[in-house]
Amino acid sequence: MTDGAAGETDYMAEIAALSTLVDKGRGLVDANNSIDLSSLEAEIADLCRRMAAAPPRNAEQVTAAIHELVGRLGELAEALKAQHDLGKA
Repeated sequence: MTDGAAGETDYMAEIAALSTLVDKGRGLVDANNSIDLSSLEAEIADLCRRMAAAPPRNAEQVTAAIHELVGRLGELAEALKAQHDLGKA
């Protein structure tokens, strides 16, 4: 990880990549496929640890991107629950 603007861009790129991963997972779940989320928690935890150690200068932008990611994770959770509930029927 680099300091300054490049490091901040890296945070935004990582958050964007995680958002894309979550969106792809949502698409798979919506198509009634299984997904493996085993590495997602570790990737998010690692990003959070690094941001705590080296906070971005563009904190508002990064915070907004994180809030958007959290929203996408919530939507994925709802889709997984719906998929699970359909499997019980």
